[in-house]
Amino acid sequence: MQIQKKAGRTQQKMVPYLFILPFLISYILFFLYPAIYSFVLSFYKYKGYGEAKFIGISNYASLFQYETLWKCLGNTFFYFIASFIPTMIFAFLLAMLVRSKLIQRFQSFYKPILFLPQICAVVASALCFKIIFGERVGVFSQLLNTQIPFLTDDRYMKWTVVILITWRAIGWYFIIYLSGLTTISDEIMEAATIDGANNVQSTFFITIPLMKPIFMLAFITNAIGSLKIFTEPNLVLGINYDPPMKAAPFINIILNNLNGSQFGMASAAGWILVMVIFILTLIQLKFFKGEE
Repeated sequence: MQIQKKAGRTQQKMVPYLFILPFLISYILFFLYPAIYSFVLSFYKYKGYGEAKFIGISNYASLFQYETLWKCLGNTFFYFIASFIPTMIFAFLLAMLVRSKLIQRFQSFYKPILFLPQICAVVASALCFKIIFGERVGVFSQLLNTQIPFLTDDRYMKWTVVILITWRAIGWYFIIYLSGLTTISDEIMEAATIDGANNVQSTFFITIPLMKPIFMLAFITNAIGSLKIFTEPNLVLGINYDPPMKAAPFINIILNNLNGSQFGMASAAGWILVMVIFILTLIQLKFFKGEE
């Protein structure tokens, strides 16, 4: 009898694992195995056919001596930093505004409008921006009756991409911040008002400290997404894969090596990007931990 009970308990414990088994299998086949294989491949010279030749860290050493790698990495960090600040500020201010009693009753109208850019296809958005900022037939060039080289001049081209990234991202982080604001009890804010705190003091001394976990989520998510950027600059600027790739993001280095049948070099470039994202994430976690 006891053996049957133990067998029944074992079966009950196994049921949850059976439900997640399809996910585990797909995770191992389509993520874990390719990731491990690409890491191993980064130490080999391999053209996609024939025998792979072990060359140690030569792929990494060659990439670090590759001037275009640093240029593309700098472009990627420019896109990240230049879009990060306005995205986080405007998204939070919009969330505060929509959460306020002044326009709270119209949330069902404002939310879809603010989130609309996020659900638009990135390809369609990029092509629209390419038309808007076109030099000859662009909207601004037509309105100002001149030709502004937004997409070809080094002074403007990367900023055009930043505007697109910011426009698309604000709606997403607006929803994240708005969700975080709903977790703050109205009683806390009313108590602060009774104690004499004005709106600015309540924001800086109550709302922002209570929103730190939400800020951490938003900052890390934004960093990971920005450092993996590819579609927006390539579609808007029509980046050429040949050097110097003035405004190309880091992922173009990976694709450039794949086009040259240097699979080991491409894998090494991919893992360099992984390490950059990992280090930046650790720095952000350390920052928020230190703030606590």
